[in-house]
Amino acid sequence: MTSVTSAARIDDVSGVAGPIHCTLLPSVAGADPAAGLAPERQSANGAALAASTQVLRAGDMVDYPAHVLGEEMGAVLDGCVDIVAADEHYVLSAGEAILIPPGEARRYQCLSQHCVLYRVTVRTDPDGERQS
Repeated sequence: MTSVTSAARIDDVSGVAGPIHCTLLPSVAGADPAAGLAPERQSANGAALAASTQVLRAGDMVDYPAHVLGEEMGAVLDGCVDIVAADEHYVLSAGEAILIPPGEARRYQCLSQHCVLYRVTVRTDPDGERQS
């Protein structure tokens, strides 16, 4: 098995380079929250989904009111995160994930020294309808 240290397009499967159809989500692995840097966020948007990774420091919070986001899968890649979503309370650690119904308010707060969140949401238009 080959080890890959960073994501980059090597070639398409057929061996013939062509137009790029995929979008890479850049790494936040090199972020150093202890150095006092602002939370780092990387994102990639597709036609129906939006994906992001975000580094938070202890106490940092990310929140969204109801009816703003579609269905969401949120995963903790590193650290411990306090989550309030759909009027329910959870504490997730690295390797754990949550599926949040569409249109529900949600809040993520970093409880450990630093946290890394990975989130994928179904994109909605300004009227709250699912985009495709």
